Amino acid sequence: MRKKLRDNRGETLVEVLASILIAALSVALLFSSIMASANIDRSARASDETYYEALSQAEGRTGDSEPLEITVKNGGVQTVLSVVRYGGKGAYSYAKEVGP
Repeated sequence: MRKKLRDNRGETLVEVLASILIAALSVALLFSSIMASANIDRSARASDETYYEALSQAEGRTGDSEPLEITVKNGGVQTVLSVVRYGGKGAYSYAKEVGP
């Protein structure tokens, strides 16, 4: 019995505490990575929603409309066209005004 109590093959308290610390740090790192990923996903979804809303307005010719004049130069010929700009937030569509 005394021989078994003196056996040094077991783990020391320092080794156990070190392994617990490593496990706790690993879990904390994993949790912070998951939170950062969730924040990036939320931001990307909001950007996508804004972009697709602006794209739909531009393609559907809805939303803010603004009459403009565009000058087109082709060689020595210069032509002024009346157009309407639709959309907003960086996504625009232009349509030529049809006059009477």
